[in-house]
Amino acid sequence: MSIPPKKKTREKAMKTKKELRKEQRKPFNGSIFYASEDQVYEGEVKNYSVSGIFVETRDKFFVGQTLNLALPYSKAEYSKCLGAVIWQNTEGIGVELNVERDEF
Repeated sequence: MSIPPKKKTREKAMKTKKELRKEQRKPFNGSIFYASEDQVYEGEVKNYSVSGIFVETRDKFFVGQTLNLALPYSKAEYSKCLGAVIWQNTEGIGVELNVERDEF
């Protein structure tokens, strides 16, 4: 049985799609607490890298919004950092982390 042409095209596109991220993402399932302005939020981290995380949340943010995050996957004693929302969809937000680990 042969694969329909449309499916072949989609599979080929997936194989040739270039990864734009500089660092490899690691899967992770765990709660995260983060704050913006005077409100604290809780979400679920689904994956992370040195420079960013994906947080599953239903809360609404805007691109460029600064968040103070307590990173649950960090083994370092100091696991708080600043980040900025770089995209949002119906499942959650992509946050670019400040790799210098700024204090709150």
